[in-house]
Amino acid sequence: MIASWQGVGFTHGVMNTDNMSILGLTIDYGPFGFLDAFDPSFTPNTTDLPGRRYCFANQPDIGLWNIAQFTATLSTAKLISDKEADYAMERYLYFVIVRFNGSIFANGSCL
Repeated sequence: MIASWQGVGFTHGVMNTDNMSILGLTIDYGPFGFLDAFDPSFTPNTTDLPGRRYCFANQPDIGLWNIAQFTATLSTAKLISDKEADYAMERYLYFVIVRFNGSIFANGSCL
């Protein structure tokens, strides 16, 4: 979902682990914004301005960090192996790249 929304210039303002579902969907959309022009450091969250943790460029990394926290919890509880946790993160990265590229070309945009 992150890759798809980035393809149209959407930026989520607060992507904490508690705002992302097990399906990778985001739950809390506020604050949010759209890029007027390509600016990787854009963030719609005024409280995020000093460090820009949730800026446009960091969205995929924050998603990966959220997944890493989730898989670490499952691994610690012995519900999945470390190998399965690594695989989940690798698949996330693969889909971010594929869907982001597909979204940009499908929308005819070149952010």
